[in-house]
Amino acid sequence: MSAKQGNCGNRINIKSITLYALFVAVCLIIGYLESLLSISLIAVAPGVKLGLSNAIALTLICRGDTKGAWAVNITRICLSALLFGSPISFLFSLAGGVASTAVACILSKLKSVSAIGISIAGGAVHNIFQCVAATVFVGVGVVYYLPALLIFGALCGAFCGVLVKLVLNKIKINGIF
Repeated sequence: MSAKQGNCGNRINIKSITLYALFVAVCLIIGYLESLLSISLIAVAPGVKLGLSNAIALTLICRGDTKGAWAVNITRICLSALLFGSPISFLFSLAGGVASTAVACILSKLKSVSAIGISIAGGAVHNIFQCVAATVFVGVGVVYYLPALLIFGALCGAFCGVLVKLVLNKIKINGIF
């Protein structure tokens, strides 16, 4: 059996799995650092984070690797909840992460939408679905926080989108993965 075959003869790309594992590790580190930063933002907007780990999934999506983006995002969400969160934070993150990844995958098929536009839409959708999940546990009053979340989601999404655009240009220039 070759190194690229599993027990059932399925091809496994070891290089991709290793790269995804590294991406997940970077996402976990970034997420942890963001959680430390978000503590200082609590007075302005509770729970707001830049979402820099989403930039890794968006980079994969913009490179056409939607399966890798799903794998990295779902793994990151699960491990983050186990390491730093709670069952409730897991459900909030999962709701937002699945919805925003799905929207990003759909929008990436449209050539007229840039990484920045995809990221802004992803940030907004993420916050909408987190708010929906929050209404189940906290109540409908959480909806009043949605306008602020949408503004911060668009701003943070724009920042991540610009970052992804810069990374994609570097990848293109240097021929990285």
